[in-house]
Amino acid sequence: MSNSSATAYLLWAILSSLFLMFLVYHLWHYDRFRCLRWNAGRQPGAFKRVMTYTYVATLPLLVFYGVAMTVLKFKEGITVYPNGQTGPKLATSWSRSHRIWLLPCLFVLSGGWALEIVTHLEELTFWLFMLHQGPSKRDWFDSWEVRVWYIGSMAAIIGLPLIVLITRKELLVCEAWVFLAGSTVSFITTICSLYVLARFPIFIRHVKAEGAEPDVVVRLSTFYSLNIVRVVFRFVFTVPILVLGIDGVHGTHPINASLFWGDFLLILGGIGCFISSAITLLIFFPRSMTREAGYQSAAQLIEPKESRPTSLHFPTSRPDSYHQHNFLRQSFSHPGSQRSPTSPTSPYAAGLSFSYPERAQDPECDIPLYEPDDPRKARFADHIEHINDNELDMPWSESSHASHNMGSHHRQSMQSTSRRHSHPDLHPYVMNFTSPIDLFDGSDDGHTYTHRGVA
Repeated sequence: MSNSSATAYLLWAILSSLFLMFLVYHLWHYDRFRCLRWNAGRQPGAFKRVMTYTYVATLPLLVFYGVAMTVLKFKEGITVYPNGQTGPKLATSWSRSHRIWLLPCLFVLSGGWALEIVTHLEELTFWLFMLHQGPSKRDWFDSWEVRVWYIGSMAAIIGLPLIVLITRKELLVCEAWVFLAGSTVSFITTICSLYVLARFPIFIRHVKAEGAEPDVVVRLSTFYSLNIVRVVFRFVFTVPILVLGIDGVHGTHPINASLFWGDFLLILGGIGCFISSAITLLIFFPRSMTREAGYQSAAQLIEPKESRPTSLHFPTSRPDSYHQHNFLRQSFSHPGSQRSPTSPTSPYAAGLSFSYPERAQDPECDIPLYEPDDPRKARFADHIEHINDNELDMPWSESSHASHNMGSHHRQSMQSTSRRHSHPDLHPYVMNFTSPIDLFDGSDDGHTYTHRGVA
């Protein structure tokens, strides 16, 4: 096994414990642990449960391994080698009461690493699935990517503990074989992630061009930035552990025998492992500060056209102030009015101000003031229409110009919303995207896609 000191394993224990506290803090602020419920998610199913529980279960296993190895290493202390150097005791020199704990620790490490492979392999295959979408809009649960994921996951869950079982009689190389097998698979998935990173900007531009919701585009862009950092730290994790594994099963073990290189590579591996896993937490369970602050996106606030009233019915009896209102209306509206704004009878001279609603810019928003079932009402409506026509011929004021701009902006927003809801070339997973493990195909919204992972 690695000749690393107790201090290197102590760092693993500290990092894993800090990450566990961050996990609890993040999930509490994310949704008060509701994501851990059996039927959590927008479309609950076996897939969501497997991904949630495998990811959450990985961390306690790594905490146990780091803390247990730290305690065992410190209790065994250091020894003097035949060449006169000092270093940690080899596992074969441990006391029996401590040596019997080594094999369970290696089983825990292999199980935690296998679950970690399941998590990162799913993320890789999911993004490959999204990048390879064509006009057919394939289903995730019928794709070759998901077959690669569950075949690789089963191989990792069975293979890594099996390696410990096969090499259990050689404790000096048992940990090295686990390091070699686990880091090899993790290194391959990290290499494949470079392809995803190279194609992702094109994917984001395509999603934006097809009119996806701004929240989806922003979330994808954020995940792209996080994935760049995550892949860098995945290399920091896998490469040092791979070097330790190769050296541990081959040759005279010059790297593992060196106290400096053994500690240095194990420390690097621990830093890369827990930082990349923390970024995965932010990707799988993304918090929305906008939603937590109580805000909604503009698209959610736009009222559909069908819900707008087509007309308003005013009472047939006219209020007492009608004649005064009509007088003021004529004073402000008619270009040929005989009253000057500076005349004594003008409302301006009296210090009065009165504003009237602008004519609706959208023809669907025309609001008849009275229904023309009464001749007097019909004449009044024609008179008001004549006033509005004259107002349209007048130079615009600031208020009418602003009203026009607001109306234009409203129409553009409605057109944009209508365009976004079509999404002709976008997969439903993209249209409703929040997380790689919280898939929603939109079947509740009338789409024909079925969720094959529901159990």
